[in-house]
Amino acid sequence: MRMLTVLAAFLLVVGAAGCRSARTANGSADTTMVLATVGDVEITMQTLRDELQMIPPYQRAAFETPEGQRTLLDHLIERELLLQAAQDAGLEDDSFVVAQVELAMQQVEYTRQRALIQSYYEKMVVDAVTVPDSEVAAYYEEHSGDIYYQPAQVKASMILCEDPAKMEEVRAELDSGAGFDSTAASLSDHAPTRGLGGDLGWVAESSPLPYLGSQEEISQALFQAPVGGLVGPFETEIGSVILEVTDRTEAGPKPFEEVRESIVNMLKPGLVNTHFRDVVIPGLREQYGVTVNEDAFLPGPEVPPDSLMQLAQSVMETAPERAIRYFQLYLERFPDDPRAYQAMFLIGFTYSEYLHDYDSARETFGAMVQRFPDSELTDDAQWMIENMETPIDSLIPTE
Repeated sequence: MRMLTVLAAFLLVVGAAGCRSARTANGSADTTMVLATVGDVEITMQTLRDELQMIPPYQRAAFETPEGQRTLLDHLIERELLLQAAQDAGLEDDSFVVAQVELAMQQVEYTRQRALIQSYYEKMVVDAVTVPDSEVAAYYEEHSGDIYYQPAQVKASMILCEDPAKMEEVRAELDSGAGFDSTAASLSDHAPTRGLGGDLGWVAESSPLPYLGSQEEISQALFQAPVGGLVGPFETEIGSVILEVTDRTEAGPKPFEEVRESIVNMLKPGLVNTHFRDVVIPGLREQYGVTVNEDAFLPGPEVPPDSLMQLAQSVMETAPERAIRYFQLYLERFPDDPRAYQAMFLIGFTYSEYLHDYDSARETFGAMVQRFPDSELTDDAQWMIENMETPIDSLIPTE
């Protein structure tokens, strides 16, 4: 049982604070006070406080009493005894110890790298992007009739009387000049709104009324009344009610300044992603130099001609340089294949149409014409040599 206690103390992170401790002359706690020594190692009040910061708050109370402090000190002593004994036993180089230290160092390095990347991204990428006012305004205009459109609304207050006869007292109070809110506070029988001066909040046109549900007659009266106007009393299932219109907004777009920040927050992530992809990463690639061993990712020798040709064609538009390498690989592996001339033609076509590298295209088409003078694409290759840089409009005959 004693061994289990020692091991538990060693494995669990425990702490204590708030214990009785020595005080300095000015009344502050003396954190340098030595509580115990283990050989040459001193355990101080600061040691206890450091342990406290590592313990979950819900466990902390157990170590805030004098007894808890003494228990904690015993745990720290036991841990230090085990540590010194392990060191004296020459276990610094034990495989388990070394592996655990290496793992911890890897985690530290991983955390450092992630923190650096996150800090750079926030400061150099996110903070560098500003949503242009013109884009914010344009988005608002585009969606002022849907996303940012709001129906007519009124803000209303209510006084409810469970006994309809009590409504006469309410009317008399209001007719005498008393405020609606003070009258609601003193005479309304509706507990949820009485303490709020009868406030029901904002009600949209054609929406159910708070606490009253769908009341078409009451809703129509509210939206026809001016600010400060009274409507009712009306009889409802929960009692007799009278209402006051305290504010109103007409149907239409929400004010631009009210929604501007939300528009910026919605547009910015897309702009940040574009800036990151099109500006930041290309710039860093150029600044630090990036080389990729593309040959390491080439299709293996087991890939048949048809599959290699299809693979090359599938990436002509999205990754033209890679497509050219696949076509070249096709010619290297299958120089006598019946479709070799197609691979050469598509290399030239990719240079011309997707990379706009007309010199390389012209050179490739020329080599194809010489190597395959009788192929069904030879005339097309010759035409590309002569016309690839000519605007298409000028090649269409006019009447």
